[in-house]
Amino acid sequence: MNGLPQGALVGCWELTGSSVRWRSRRVPAAATGTLVYTAAGTVTTVMELHVERPLRLGRTFAYAGLFRTEGDEAVHRVVIGTWPFRPGRELRRRATLVDPDRLVLEPLHPGHGLALSVTWRRTGTG
Repeated sequence: MNGLPQGALVGCWELTGSSVRWRSRRVPAAATGTLVYTAAGTVTTVMELHVERPLRLGRTFAYAGLFRTEGDEAVHRVVIGTWPFRPGRELRRRATLVDPDRLVLEPLHPGHGLALSVTWRRTGTG
């Protein structure tokens, strides 16, 4: 299968950029976070997101679980997490390594709700 090798994601990543859409419209937002992929196939992330309008949302999200790659997708299976990341939920994102130390994760099907695209910079290896 062509695509992103799972080992290419292994490491510690810092959130450096985000784009938030609500019902297909871009909304002002700020985010910070950390993402960790291990060689054993685990993933952990903590992110703080502040959306100004129309939601006035300020919240910290976190989950831990297992990950794999399928083609150009990163697939996270949640084991434990804060709302809305319930155990057993599978999260699929288009994963693009812009360069070896810059990763972009985007929703596959943005839909009509909240859609978050994030850019990460590798800060270390796991």
